[in-house]
Amino acid sequence: MLPVRRRGLVGVCLGLTLILAFLLLLIRPGAAPRLWDADRLEAAAKGLTQYDVTLRLDAENAALSISEIITFSNATGDALNSLVLRTWLNAYQTEDTSPAALEEVYDECYPEGFSPGGVQIYDVIWNGERAEWSLEGEGKTALRVSIPMLQDGETGTLLLRCVATIPRCRHRTGQSGKNFALGNAVPLLSRYENGEWREDAYSPIGDPFVSDCANFRVTAYLPEGFAPAASCEMYRTGDSWQGEMKAARDFALCAGPDWKTAKGESGGVRLYSFAKTPEGARNALGDAQKALETFASLYGPYPYPTLTVCSAAFPFGGMEYPGLIMIGEENYAQGKENTLELTIAHETAHQWFYALVGSDQAKQPWQDEAICEYAMLRYVRARYGRGSFDTLKYYRVDAPMQERTGTKLTPGSPIDYFGSLNDYATVVYGRGAALLLALDEMLPQGVDAFLRSYAEEFAFQFVSREQLEGFLNAWSGMDLRPLLLDYLDTLME
Repeated sequence: MLPVRRRGLVGVCLGLTLILAFLLLLIRPGAAPRLWDADRLEAAAKGLTQYDVTLRLDAENAALSISEIITFSNATGDALNSLVLRTWLNAYQTEDTSPAALEEVYDECYPEGFSPGGVQIYDVIWNGERAEWSLEGEGKTALRVSIPMLQDGETGTLLLRCVATIPRCRHRTGQSGKNFALGNAVPLLSRYENGEWREDAYSPIGDPFVSDCANFRVTAYLPEGFAPAASCEMYRTGDSWQGEMKAARDFALCAGPDWKTAKGESGGVRLYSFAKTPEGARNALGDAQKALETFASLYGPYPYPTLTVCSAAFPFGGMEYPGLIMIGEENYAQGKENTLELTIAHETAHQWFYALVGSDQAKQPWQDEAICEYAMLRYVRARYGRGSFDTLKYYRVDAPMQERTGTKLTPGSPIDYFGSLNDYATVVYGRGAALLLALDEMLPQGVDAFLRSYAEEFAFQFVSREQLEGFLNAWSGMDLRPLLLDYLDTLME
């Protein structure tokens, strides 16, 4: 996610002169680079949990009926007597737990006053038998299902039927006007770690969604005239939309009747753009294509066959999902072309550092956000030159390094330590990116070469901070732990 900084944000001019020959993308005259590796995706998809999801959107009543068949193969190493799925929408039931009720953005998220959302569970069936279940955790966002002991290596099937009430709210999940954002609306298995299922709270700051890769087959029934902007390509079949997503950490979509669309193709990747105006759709499509090509050249093949950018009604810069980028609609306003491009670049980078290489977004948010902020800076340097890079670096990194937040926060702090979006942006994004820039000065081959190797080594895996540090030390031949400790865990006086 890219939050909107609430103070200290100065508009940045990227520069008017494009680099005529983007050398990193040139292979040979007349040959277009391939940006997507289909064989790698197919290999990654083997043996993963399978979700067969049916969605029915009742726009008039703001209700989403969800039916899931989850084929789960126990690869945890432990025998399990319960499964935990995340029912994130339940956090929207009250102002005390809603992630959109943060005072900093409350009026922007709830312009018509508070509107509750939630999930009503109807059927929970394991291997054909009704299962006992309970809702746990803060905001009731953890659905625990009791099952007969499932040994490591064994497989079972869970059927879940529920109805989600979509809040009238400008957020990841919510209704605004006739359009619906349905991020984190589909219940997914939590991550099993250290002998237990994760039950992190839905923090109003950052992205607390920690999950492993799985395969999705989705059928969506939408009101007449509605179109889906989704994690995968959705095809109209009769009265429904069908799509398939492999080796993805989540599935999200936006749906509504008010879209103007643009589409394109680059290196085997199909690109789609949904916005309120044709110009907005075209601009976002062009920015997404440039970001896709730049990051594929720097960090290796893009993970998926499609990339979709969609305008969304929320007061943030953007929000990433596998194959889908939601961009705050304010970024499309006339005169904000540079803001739109930078936001799309940051969120596109998440397709490598979140979607491809997973990390602990709740406990170590720097591990994807700081890397993506650095990648956005590298995008600017590759596309617009050193001068534009230096200007942007001043506002996005140098200034945050000098800013005093008045709190005991470091880039290595978990998200529940943060009380404001501004502090989160300053510390995790700005100061976190400073670590990557310092590493770039120290590593003979530079950070980009390291990140490319990192993405190759850990594609479709979940990487802890300790694993990242160990790989960095082995790759560089240096002990860089003191540097990481200094930047990530030391308070600035």
